[in-house]
Amino acid sequence: MKTAERILLTALELFNQHGENSVTSVDIAMELDISPGNLYYHYKGKEVLIESLVALHKRQMHGVLSASVLASLSPEDVFYYLYILVEKLHLFRFLYRSQTDLLEKYPVVEKPVRNIISALETQLMAVLEKLREDQALNASQTDKKLLAEMLSLILTQSCSFDSAKGGSDETAQHYHALSLIMVILLPRLNLPEDALANIRNAIDSHALANLADHRFTSLERS
Repeated sequence: MKTAERILLTALELFNQHGENSVTSVDIAMELDISPGNLYYHYKGKEVLIESLVALHKRQMHGVLSASVLASLSPEDVFYYLYILVEKLHLFRFLYRSQTDLLEKYPVVEKPVRNIISALETQLMAVLEKLREDQALNASQTDKKLLAEMLSLILTQSCSFDSAKGGSDETAQHYHALSLIMVILLPRLNLPEDALANIRNAIDSHALANLADHRFTSLERS
């Protein structure tokens, strides 16, 4: 792995663990056992690092937020797809930890971050609309918009909520987000009872990840 890539991935790990505001460029260099000058050669300050991480996040989200994903998405697949969204967003959770403060501190990433969130909500609206078309969701147009906003809020903010309560286990955080979504969506879904039972069991047993990998092998899993 090239030095520039190692720097970026180490910065991401430290930002996720401690928050961007608590990590300096020197901290990143020390973690990598390189000189601050070497780090500066590749990334001239934290702003460039943040900008590069947001660009990476945007590329990764593009694959799972494409319209083509919906073409083969059945009602029974929705929770497996949502697991993938949870996983992708969790990889860059520092961006959503204190989002307003971060965007004020680094105005250069405000537009791309807001674009990611807008694309997420648009995709969630499309998922819910497909469920309505398949007669698998009971929701009005107004309900659908509010549901998409609630799902987006859970997907981007539940990790920070869990961390504030002292929950640091990543797998538990993933499934807590899905459990919150399940409480919101399941009462509105028209699915066969065995399909609902399979979803509940998969979430309760933390087995949804393996099933998601199996069902969505065509998605980019970088």
